[in-house]
Amino acid sequence: MSNIKSYCRAGRAERPDDIGADILRIALCLKRDLYGAIAARAFLQALGMPAAQIAIFCSVKTRPAEETNPWLGLFKILERDLPFEVLSPREAMAGQPDHPLAQPWKALDSLRADGGGAQLLGWQPDLIVSMRFSLIFPRRIIEAVPDGILNVHPGPLPAYRGLYAPFWQALAREPELVSTVHRVDAGIDTGPVVAEHRVPRQERRSLMWHIGALYRGGARLAAQSAAQMMRGQPIVTRPQPQEGRYWSLPSDRELASFPDGGMRLFCPDDYSALLSEALGPIRDHATQAV
Repeated sequence: MSNIKSYCRAGRAERPDDIGADILRIALCLKRDLYGAIAARAFLQALGMPAAQIAIFCSVKTRPAEETNPWLGLFKILERDLPFEVLSPREAMAGQPDHPLAQPWKALDSLRADGGGAQLLGWQPDLIVSMRFSLIFPRRIIEAVPDGILNVHPGPLPAYRGLYAPFWQALAREPELVSTVHRVDAGIDTGPVVAEHRVPRQERRSLMWHIGALYRGGARLAAQSAAQMMRGQPIVTRPQPQEGRYWSLPSDRELASFPDGGMRLFCPDDYSALLSEALGPIRDHATQAV
């Protein structure tokens, strides 16, 4: 487990003497939701090294469509409102100091130079790992982080750039759903590819289960890359082709007809397991990995 207790140290001068000046400072940029919590836990468990200082920043953006599309509104309740507003995981995790949800998540409503961007860069990260983060990194932040930014995108690149990639992959009946770890550049989902995690399509499982598997596996791959950096090893990447497709949020009609393709959007058993993984005691969830 990483040095999770060091999340909230405000600056480099506050580093403990026994950690050293060359420690890698990693800022996790997440969405404050169910999959963000799953990704954080998977990343920290996979990192498995004490030589990292971690801070968690989270986006709290609500898209207008989530207020008007009843299906997207339902997902907001299941993914954000119920886990974080009703179940109050931070209070429940008070007895587990190594649990990421027991630590403060620094909320960012933007990445403006006079707002959230200053807060993020003020922590002086060496590396940013973005997983389900709702804000786009401007060039000034990308260029200010010494080891750059890794992003876990829940789709294969460049074919499924943009929003709701797992939904569009499942709707297209892809035999495998893919998440991609890539370096962030000035474009949107256009940076060089580091690694891919593949999840075989399982009709008996819901879309929510597949999304959890994509972020869990992608987070572990991102942790492997961070560990390589800590060992001084270069990260090998491959450029993306120029061509690709950007996807947007699905419509009410597309969401309502999704089960016609043979996969449910959600189901009680899958949702209960995801809640347990995100909020429950730290334990090995390897049986859920694919």
